[in-house]
Amino acid sequence: METIKHLIECHCILPIFKNRTPVIYHKFAVFSKIDKNDKVIPKYVNCNNCGVVHFVTEICKSDIKIGKEDIGSIRTKEDIKLSLPEKIINVLDGSNCTVDLYEETEFILENQTFPRELILKREIINEEHHLKILEIKDNNNFKIKSETISTIIK
Repeated sequence: METIKHLIECHCILPIFKNRTPVIYHKFAVFSKIDKNDKVIPKYVNCNNCGVVHFVTEICKSDIKIGKEDIGSIRTKEDIKLSLPEKIINVLDGSNCTVDLYEETEFILENQTFPRELILKREIINEEHHLKILEIKDNNNFKIKSETISTIIK
């Protein structure tokens, strides 16, 4: 089964963008599974800013479900933690990761799609991207590493 991480646009606005024109709506990452017909397997997710429910049906597309903020069947970080090793939970919690990273980590471990790397943090300083990466080598072998990527062509 294939997977993809993609962005969904919500109707909320982060405080930093409150008075911008044109309006910049909040976007958040979603981890989706793709079926054998190359279609996204539909699912409900919560916006990580305002909590509103989105029904994800396509890559980068969702329908907002107004008045459905308390859908108990949406998986949370706490639900996913039940299937993850404690070392991984500590890393994800320590990096303040969002649900999509927990889901992707769970998928990697359950389907043994090793080796894989997950970006835990990305910070842009001047013209460089500073990354904190979780490398998953197998079910019991993990490593945290840092990389710097320059955006300047020399």
